[in-house]
Amino acid sequence: MVLRFTEENDKELMREVIAQKPFAAKYGEAAQNWRAGELRSALGSGIEESLEAVNEQSHYETLAGLVRQYVMLEDAFNDDKMDRIIKKKADEASATRCASEIVQEALVRRALRGSEDEPDANSSDTDHFNDTCSIKSTPAKAKGTKRKNVFQQESERQDKRLRDDMELRRQQFEQQIQSQLKQHEDRMVLEREMQDRRMLMEQARALAQDQAEERMQRARQEAEERN
Repeated sequence: MVLRFTEENDKELMREVIAQKPFAAKYGEAAQNWRAGELRSALGSGIEESLEAVNEQSHYETLAGLVRQYVMLEDAFNDDKMDRIIKKKADEASATRCASEIVQEALVRRALRGSEDEPDANSSDTDHFNDTCSIKSTPAKAKGTKRKNVFQQESERQDKRLRDDMELRRQQFEQQIQSQLKQHEDRMVLEREMQDRRMLMEQARALAQDQAEERMQRARQEAEERN
């Protein structure tokens, strides 16, 4: 009977085998590096099976084959890991390169568009005359609109996004300032009310104390008059 295990179990078994360093001995003498119980368990368990085995008895005949299969598994795992890392780095580099090319192209086209929009003082009249003639002669071309390419659209989209972001931040800053001002005004009003209330209480306390002293003096005078 052949027992099938997952790849993780096979790798764990391979690690246990390689930890005994059977490759350190000569061919046919690797068993000397193993303890007797582990050797009997490894050879008699029926689980040290080849990756290509499918429902058939295909145990390793030698310990060297077991070590070789373990090394193949480790190499395959490392190769797959390196392939994933290289592919990820290549994708990131490609995305960065595309983004930089788009931004550079947008800047170049923006600079060209700005240089084309600058008027020439020496040939303004001639250009105006030529434009008028061209409009009269080719009305179809004058009515046509120049289509924007992908880089111009991306540049305009980024500019619009930046403007919207700045406007949103400005609104948030104004709201924060207004909220802080309102809190400060509320705190000042509350402190003023508390101060007024404290002054009223002190005045009432002073008035009550004066009245009490006056009553005590009147009572003392009445007592002296009776005596």
